[in-house]
Amino acid sequence: MVAVGVVSWMLGNPLPLPVALGADLALLALVVAVGLVWSDGRRAGGPGAAGRRAGPHAALTSAGAGLVVAAGLLLPPAYLVLGVATLGARGTAVLPLVALLGALAVHAVGELTWPRPRHRQREARLAVRSVADVAPTLTRRLAWAWTALLVVAAVAFGLVASGPRAVSRVVGPAEAYTVTPFPGWLWTGPVLVVAAVSLVASEAVLRLVRSRPAVEDVGEEWDMWLRRRVARRVERATQLVLGLTLGGLVAFAGLSLRWLGLGNGDGARLGPGPSAGEIVAGNVLLAVAACLVLVVLVASVWPARDPAPAARAPFAPEAVAA
Repeated sequence: MVAVGVVSWMLGNPLPLPVALGADLALLALVVAVGLVWSDGRRAGGPGAAGRRAGPHAALTSAGAGLVVAAGLLLPPAYLVLGVATLGARGTAVLPLVALLGALAVHAVGELTWPRPRHRQREARLAVRSVADVAPTLTRRLAWAWTALLVVAAVAFGLVASGPRAVSRVVGPAEAYTVTPFPGWLWTGPVLVVAAVSLVASEAVLRLVRSRPAVEDVGEEWDMWLRRRVARRVERATQLVLGLTLGGLVAFAGLSLRWLGLGNGDGARLGPGPSAGEIVAGNVLLAVAACLVLVVLVASVWPARDPAPAARAPFAPEAVAA
């Protein structure tokens, strides 16, 4: 079977055809989402327009960001199931995090282009807010926890590995049985870098949500509710991608340790036979990964008890009339 390679017009690298097409489509979706959010936020409006457009603008921003995250999460398993190409272990681990960065960029554009009235007389409300006032505490802490656990897992797997992408066990006085691939430093290094950048980017977007100008023709309660809604979506996406990355990394290590413990060989050569210690360690890591993924998914879809208040105007109509 001959592999067909093309040069991606966006990435500029020789890539397998399905990978190049998928990467170009994902980047094109990001550009389109940013363009739609930007143009929607810059549309001119009259009195009362900001309040009417605030909700749809936030929904459009979240939809564009969600599509980018979905592409990053679904593209690697789609390639694996179809069997048309492989992104490699590093590409599979990093792509969702790169997609998360794209989604956070969409949210940042949405906050920077927030709909504002264009009439001459404007009124503004000044309020002191912190990130904790708008960001959900649980998902924000989970995002930080997943990143910290990624660092712990990377260090642990790097110490266990017998090479940058292999793990071994001693089977004789001068003989070792080695299994590849294993998430050693060669693969966990890029994951940690992109995960740290993603976490910092999510905190920067939360600060944009906190500090953007208030929607002047709706009540303060509704404006704060919308800030919390946007921040909640940002943090749910962040903890989802970081948590799934952690779960995938732990599951990958568990499978490798199971293969090492089973000692079945590579098909052409016989292995040394089973080793209970590595099998148990692999099973434990697989169970931990399953629990992690379950917690991540539940936290992502858990309903928020934060009903929208009435979007009433804070000022009398004659106060905001041009």
